[in-house]
Amino acid sequence: MKVLKSASSLCAALLLVVSAGSLAAQDNGATHKGDPVKGKEVFRVTACWRCHDVDTGESKRPPAPSLKGTFQRSSHTLVDGTRHEKHTDAMFRTIITEGTKAMNPRGAVLTDEELDDLMAYLHTL
Repeated sequence: MKVLKSASSLCAALLLVVSAGSLAAQDNGATHKGDPVKGKEVFRVTACWRCHDVDTGESKRPPAPSLKGTFQRSSHTLVDGTRHEKHTDAMFRTIITEGTKAMNPRGAVLTDEELDDLMAYLHTL
C-alpha cells in the first residue's frame, strides 16, 4: 500500500511538471493564436503586399524585405541598417505596431485579433 501511495505521488508530481512545461512552451510562442486564412486577408487589405513579397524570397521594394520563410532566417542586416538577430513574434508585433525607419506603424489600424491573424499567416510563409 505504501508503494502504491508513493507511485501515485510520483505520477502526480510528473503530471504537474509536464503541465507546467506545456504552459511555458505556449507562453514562448510555441502555440500561435489567430487564423492564417484571415491573416492572409489582413495582409491583402492593409496592402502589405505592395512592399513585402511572400512568394519569391526577393524584395519587391527595398528596403522592405520578402517575408517568405522569415521565421527561419538567420541573423542579418536590412538595407536600411536595421539588424535582426532572430525573428520572433514579439519582434514582428513591435515592427508592425510601431513601425521602422522605412515602414509606417500599423498599430492604430489593426485590432488585436487582426494582428494575431496576421502573425498566424506570417508563420505559414
